Order: sequence, then C-alpha cells, then structure tokens
Amino acid sequence: MKNNKLMHILFLLMFFVMPVRAIDVDVTIFIDDAYAPYSFKDEAGKASGIYINVLKTVFSRMPGFKVSLEPVPWNRGKKLMEEGEGFGLAPAFFHGHDWPYLYPYSLPFANETIISICHADQLINPRSNWPEDYVGLKVGNVAGFDGWGGEKFYALVKQGKIRYQEAKGSVENIINLGAGSVQCIMMEERAFDLEYARLLKSGQFKQEAFHHLKKAALIGEDPVYIGYSKKAIELGKYPFHMRFRQAFDAEIYKMTRSGEILKILKTVNE
Repeated sequence: MKNNKLMHILFLLMFFVMPVRAIDVDVTIFIDDAYAPYSFKDEAGKASGIYINVLKTVFSRMPGFKVSLEPVPWNRGKKLMEEGEGFGLAPAFFHGHDWPYLYPYSLPFANETIISICHADQLINPRSNWPEDYVGLKVGNVAGFDGWGGEKFYALVKQGKIRYQEAKGSVENIINLGAGSVQCIMMEERAFDLEYARLLKSGQFKQEAFHHLKKAALIGEDPVYIGYSKKAIELGKYPFHMRFRQAFDAEIYKMTRSGEILKILKTVNE
C-alpha cells in the first residue's frame, strides 16, 4: 500500500516538473499579391516569389511563432494597416514620413533599384534626368506604389505637366507600355528584366512595338522592409510584437552578414 502511494506521489511530481511545450503564436503578414517575381499569389492562391523565399526562411528560424503569409492587393494591404486590422505588410519601402499608419519597420531584407522604361521612339532625348525630362509624357506605375517617383514627379503630375496612369501589377504595367497606353513606366529594374523576358518568351508580345522597350533614367534606390501597423500595436492587438520584431531582425542581421539573403535573392522561381 505504501509502495503504491509512493509511486502515485512520484508520478504527480514527474507530471508537474515535466517541461510544457509552449504553444506557437499565430501571426499573419500580408504580402503584395501582384509584384512578380518578388511577391505574388500563385495559381494555388498561395504566397510565392523571391521575397517570400527569404521571409519563409526567416520565419522557420523563429521558435514560438507560426507565421502565415497572406497575399492581398497592395492598396488593400495598406488599408488594413491604416485601420489597424492587420499586423504587418511586405514588401514595403520606408514611409514613416508620409504614411503615419505604417510604423515601425523591420530591418531591411532587400534593396531595390527603381528605373524608368520607355518606348525606344521616346528616347531621342535620352530622358536621363528624372522627372524633368518626362514633362509632356504619360507615365505608368503600379497602383499604390506612390513611394516611387519622388515629390518632384508628383508635383508635376498635380500641375498637369505629366500625365499618370496606374496598373494593377507589374505585368500589367509592362503590357500598358507595350500597348502604347503610356510612353514610359516606373518599375524595379530586376523585376522588369525578369517579367519582360518572360512576356517576350511567352509570345504575348506579337506587335513589333513590344520589342522596343528601353531602360532610361535611374529614379531611386530603396531598402525593403516589413512595415507594421502603428494603430494595431497602439491598440494592444499584438502583445507579442516586440518579441516578434526582435526575433525577425536578429535573424535578418545574421542572414545578411553571412550572405545567405543575397544567395536567395539571386534565385528565381521559374
């Protein structure tokens, strides 16, 4: 009887001292659904792209968090951040100066080079000075990417000296240029190289005009971040935010120093 009682006590002690596995915190990060090849919604409706490969690698090394990446239209993602209905949005440029609702930011996980691309017949003038050389033209851009172009450009648009047209995504932006609905577009250089090559290979560009698109001016260079919803954090919706941000930044720092991020960015999903 005593032995049974002793065994029962030992069992209870073992139960209470056994380590309890912490439950992972579910986290959703919204990503741009139409920014191929960096982030987009694939045919299965899932997040895909070069940046997604970077983010998934980082998240896999953040114990205590189970992170989902949800593709949404870019303007929809911005609205969710503004209303405090989401935690983070990527890939974002720094907008602490003009999007007060998107703050703070992670450490950057990539860098982008924004250029102008024009029809060759528009480049008798090299149009190397941005945005002065674009007065009188119609310029295309992806909807919601108002971090591209700069204050002088949008001032000229407001004055009616440059016409402005938005596309739903980077592919549509190129198609608009090839079709002649705009004379030039703004686009990230690597994204243009990859998507333009794919479109040419697909045979979608049958008109001769599609084969005469040329790079022109350097518009700017920007790091890329996860931006967090200021309102959501201030409302206390994500009490884990400091722990998440520190874990993410620490892994980004290590991967940047080791060159691992650069290796991932050089890969392309065919």
